[in-house]
Amino acid sequence: MENKFPFKFLKFKLMNHPTTNHPLEYIEKHKAVCALLLNNNESKTLLVNQFRPGANNNIYEIPAGLIDPGEEADTAVYREILEETGYEKESLELLYKSNTPLLVSPGYTTESLYFYIFKLNKENITPKPLSLDESEDLITSWHKLDNDFFANKTDLKSYFAYLLYLSLKNKEL
Repeated sequence: MENKFPFKFLKFKLMNHPTTNHPLEYIEKHKAVCALLLNNNESKTLLVNQFRPGANNNIYEIPAGLIDPGEEADTAVYREILEETGYEKESLELLYKSNTPLLVSPGYTTESLYFYIFKLNKENITPKPLSLDESEDLITSWHKLDNDFFANKTDLKSYFAYLLYLSLKNKEL
């Protein structure tokens, strides 16, 4: 099934189920990266607020983005963090990275995410100006990591990254 719309990142596909031969629709999408970015004492995380068409609203979420063709996940995550937050690789300490991407919703899309957790090397680092893609219009803000962290945050990757961080902090993984 060919794309009927000039989509840049999504390809609509059709395949037959391997045992029932029933037609299955799905969306093919590039792999992506996302990062929970913590301040130096790990009491806050930096979130981006931007419009998301799936929510038809602005939402707070962790920085994330697509991996460009031929690009490695590690390169993509540092590029996305710099673009969306202004923090350079040298300002970050890697706390966790997933070795394989996790499928977002395998029932209808190939989209998968590599998860990363970073903290700033020191508390008073001044970020560089944002270098946003032409389709991006976002602002960043620091949010406390407490029981109210989930208030006003609606996307699964941000929830999961936070719970992953708590699990690692408590050495449950």
